[in-house]
Amino acid sequence: MLQQNTTKRVGYWFVYLHHRFEEGTAAALREEKLSRRQWQVLHALAIGVDTVEGLDEAFAPFLPLDGVPGYQPIVAELAERGWATEEDGTIRLTEAGRAAHGRAEVLVEAHAAKSLRGIGEEEFLAANAVLRRIAENLDS
Repeated sequence: MLQQNTTKRVGYWFVYLHHRFEEGTAAALREEKLSRRQWQVLHALAIGVDTVEGLDEAFAPFLPLDGVPGYQPIVAELAERGWATEEDGTIRLTEAGRAAHGRAEVLVEAHAAKSLRGIGEEEFLAANAVLRRIAENLDS
């Protein structure tokens, strides 16, 4: 096993980054009055996830952190804003929802650019691959 003379190992960075992403995304989306999870659901709907089951599966690691059994309440919030409709279990963004997604995506992309400043695509993909392998190791 690799040894490091620090308490700030991978688990520390996972938790730290999770909190920083939550805070940073919320700050970036403040003018749209969206939380990070609301953004994630809105974005998932925009790219074709169209059921609550699909949303719950896509964001399963967040469910225990959010303390919710599923993301139906976020779908309901988006519907209340006039951004989504749900019929026979299928969720669709409205025109207003697609416009809100477009506005929010610009804000999220700016936040992502700041977060990834100085990190090249190759480094990013390598880091992502390492994290995926760690997850696979823990799942086996």
